[in-house]
Amino acid sequence: MKRAGFILTVLLVQLCVTLSLGSVATYASTHDRAPSGLIIWGRNFSGLNRAEIASELKKEIPDVIVYQGKSFPLKLERFYAKIDNWLNQIFPPVSGVWYLDVLQSLMHKPVLNPVLELDQDDIVSQLKAIGAQINKPMIPATISYLNRHFEKTSGQNGQALDIDATFHKITNDHVNKQVEALVQEIPVQPTPVEIDKIKDVLGDYTTYFNPQDAPRTKNVRLAANAINNYLIAPGKVFSYNKVVGERTEAAGYRPAYIFVGQEEIKGDGGGVCQDSSTLFQAVCEANLKVVERHMHSLPVSYVAKGQDATVAYGLLDFRFQNDTKGYLLVSALTGENWLRIRLFGVADANHPAQQPDGYPVRPDIFNEDFK
Repeated sequence: MKRAGFILTVLLVQLCVTLSLGSVATYASTHDRAPSGLIIWGRNFSGLNRAEIASELKKEIPDVIVYQGKSFPLKLERFYAKIDNWLNQIFPPVSGVWYLDVLQSLMHKPVLNPVLELDQDDIVSQLKAIGAQINKPMIPATISYLNRHFEKTSGQNGQALDIDATFHKITNDHVNKQVEALVQEIPVQPTPVEIDKIKDVLGDYTTYFNPQDAPRTKNVRLAANAINNYLIAPGKVFSYNKVVGERTEAAGYRPAYIFVGQEEIKGDGGGVCQDSSTLFQAVCEANLKVVERHMHSLPVSYVAKGQDATVAYGLLDFRFQNDTKGYLLVSALTGENWLRIRLFGVADANHPAQQPDGYPVRPDIFNEDFK
């Protein structure tokens, strides 16, 4: 009797299981849709089929960047492929229906929060391309000295797409298909206010050359043009070699006499050491910090012995630091037989203003262009 009762109980349990699985199978085969209460990323997908779920999930990430009325589409194929792959893993289709055990699992655990990340390298690459169409270079305020007065421009702010912030916004906006580009303003540097402070003569020195030596004279003028109206920010180091560049024939420099050891030989750019030495004298007058300086192996004619600064591209440089509180303007002008270098800036106790009179030897006759 007990054995018969036990067999009956087992049969009833099997019948219940069969009926339960049968109802799930019937739901899957007739509906091919998500069970009631299925939540993915906080959204209810009850009753949607797999294709509809995929379509809705792909709407979770913005695919258009907008800025000032212009639209820039994003290519999200890689992210869409991740969604499809995830759906294939969670809802594997078999003969047009989902696995029964998947449906059963979803009925008991209907809330899903898959971690599907955008390919950051891919999106950043696209944002850089978009940025190239949005970005505007900053135009700095400028100052130059000519004919005894300063000429100034106020400059213009620039702008640049903030790639990191825009990417973060894309990944966190699950509402809008379009995202406004986040753009940073690039303020003018130096500012017009900083430019206006450049008034004082901190250093002023003049040397002379033989205009009959045409190759050397040309080299002196080329180097002067390279450093003329060069602005040095506070704390920055000026490198003569970096600013002037390599003295090559292609750059316009001609062979002229240079010192090599105890000999004089011709080399490209002979004469540019007069510019670096004249600049060194102006730097000394301005009481600026000298970072690197070398003397010639033989005395030169344009400055006193031991007061020169030789240079050789890639080997010997003349460098100094703008240790004032403001910007420093280098003015390098040439006349018929002279080179005059002035340093304009903001005077202070350590860098007092100088009288605009730094000539080691005054010429007997001032040319009209000696300004």
